[in-house]
Amino acid sequence: MEEDIHKKIEAYLSKTMTEDEMTRFEKDIAANTELKEEVILYKSLNHHLTDTTYDDDSFFDSAYKKEIDTYIRSEEGEVLKKKLLKVKEEYLATSEKEKPKTRSLYYMLSAAAVIIVLFGLLFTGNPNTSLYNDYYQTTELPSFISRSDDKTLASKATSYFKKGDLDNSLSSFKEYIQSTGKDLDPRVYIYIGLIYSEKENLKEAISQFDLLEKSKSLDRSRALWYKALTYLKFDKISEAKETLERILKDSTNYKYIEAKELLGKL
Repeated sequence: MEEDIHKKIEAYLSKTMTEDEMTRFEKDIAANTELKEEVILYKSLNHHLTDTTYDDDSFFDSAYKKEIDTYIRSEEGEVLKKKLLKVKEEYLATSEKEKPKTRSLYYMLSAAAVIIVLFGLLFTGNPNTSLYNDYYQTTELPSFISRSDDKTLASKATSYFKKGDLDNSLSSFKEYIQSTGKDLDPRVYIYIGLIYSEKENLKEAISQFDLLEKSKSLDRSRALWYKALTYLKFDKISEAKETLERILKDSTNYKYIEAKELLGKL
C-alpha cells in the first residue's frame, strides 16, 4: 500500500495521471496532512537533486515546505544532498535486472532522507525556525509588472526566485540595478537580501535591507520587518527584538501588528 502511494505521488508530480486522477489525488492531499507532507518532501527532493521545477507552487506553500527547503540549503543539508546524490548515482548505475522491483528510486531516497531531515530539524535546527516560517510569507513579496525592459528584467528575477533558482535570480537583479540608474525600484533589495539569507550570508543580507531602509521609498519600513525575520532565522534574538521594537515606534510601519505579536513570542 505504501509503495502504491509513492507511485501515485510520482505519477502526480510527473503529470502522467489523467485529469480525473489528478483531481481525485489533489482532494486526497487536501484531506490528508501526512500525504501532503510526503508529496512536499518528494517535490523538494526532486527539486534539489534534479533541478526539477513545477508550475504551481501555491498548493504546497506551507511552513513544512519552507523548513525542508531551508534545511536542504543549509550546510548540513548539503551533506545530506551529496549522500543522496551518491545513492542516486549507484541506483542508476545498477542494471535493470538488479534493481529492486518493489522500490522506486524516490522510495529509496526518501526513506533515508526522512530520517535525516527530520532528525536535523528536530534536534539540530534553529528552534526559532517555525516562528520564522510562520511570519515569512512569499505571497507578500513585491511584484514588478511593467512593459519597460528594466521592470521586465526585475520580473524575470522574481520568477527565478520563486522557482528557487537563487543564482539566476541574483544575477538578474544585479543586471536590473546596473541598467536602471536613478529609477531603481528599491524594493528589489528585499529579494536580494532574502537571497543572501538563503545562502547563509547574514552580513550581506542585512546590508541589502539597509539599502532599502535608507532609500526615499514609501516601502522603506519593509526593510525593518525583513531584517527582524532574518535575524530570527539566524537565531540572533536580541537583534531581532531590537529591530521589532524599532517597527513599534511608528504604527504606520509595515507589519506593525505582526511585529508586536512576534515580539511577544520571543
